Amino acid sequence: MRRLLLLVLALGGAPVTVAAQAEVSTEYRVKAAFLYNFVKFVEWPAPAASGPLTICAAGRNPFGTVLADTVRGELVNGRPLQARVILSPDAGCHVVFVARGAATSAYLNAARNRPVLTVGESDGFIEQGGIANFYIDRGNVRFEINPEAAQRADLRISARLLQLARIAGGEAEAR
Repeated sequence: MRRLLLLVLALGGAPVTVAAQAEVSTEYRVKAAFLYNFVKFVEWPAPAASGPLTICAAGRNPFGTVLADTVRGELVNGRPLQARVILSPDAGCHVVFVARGAATSAYLNAARNRPVLTVGESDGFIEQGGIANFYIDRGNVRFEINPEAAQRADLRISARLLQLARIAGGEAEAR
């Protein structure tokens, strides 16, 4: 939990309140906090920059109520946050988290050329066109971002967030 607090503070946010549910692993509590903070450091184009910001969990929901509890009552740039689960691609999502085992290609295809931050947790997610991907490094949740995929989706990711990420895609992969 201390690492979660440090992550939140490093990303410039206040501590995130998460539900104390025994059935939700620490990994998914941390990922919920990351998703909340990602929204703070992404800029959507004008047509998508009004109304609530919606974070969708695609397919199975590994968060229980933790993601919804994390964003409940929160505002980012004056916009309320909401979380929901979707069982098929949905046009109303600003962020789509594709859980391991979900139909990754269907969700990525639906988001292609749209201002949707796609976040996964599977090997090869970035290579399939995803923008951000969680991975585990020495027991810690880390993330990688493909700035080129974000640019194709017309999303601007803060340099502050990029500094914390492993950069994937394009020339970064060749290094």
